[in-house]
Amino acid sequence: MSGIVQEIVAADYDREVLGAETPVVLDFFSTECPPCEALAPKFEAVAGQFAGKVRFLKIFRQGNRDLAVRLGVTGSPTLLFFKAGSEAAPRMSGEDIKRSALKAAVEGLLA
Repeated sequence: MSGIVQEIVAADYDREVLGAETPVVLDFFSTECPPCEALAPKFEAVAGQFAGKVRFLKIFRQGNRDLAVRLGVTGSPTLLFFKAGSEAAPRMSGEDIKRSALKAAVEGLLA
C-alpha cells in the first residue's frame, strides 16, 4: 500500500471518515479475495490522481465486522464515498469495478 492510500480500523472511522475535511473513498477489502486484488492497483492509481483533494482509505472487512454490519457492507470489495460526513455517491461493489467508474464517482464528489 502506498502512502497515498491508508488503512484504518473501526476505531478510526468517526475521525478519519465522518470528520474528514475532504471527501473520502473507503474500500472495504478482504484477504484472499481476487476481486480485491484486482481493484487494488486501480484504487491506488485513482488515489494518485486525486492526492490532496480526496482521501483514499482501506478497511479490512473481516477484522472490522461491527462497522461493516453497521454500514450494511456484506461483500468485498465495497467502495463507499463520503463528503461532509455523509455518503455522497452510490456504492460500488464486486469484481467489476472499473477504473473509469471509480474516477467518475470521485470527480462527482468534487463537483
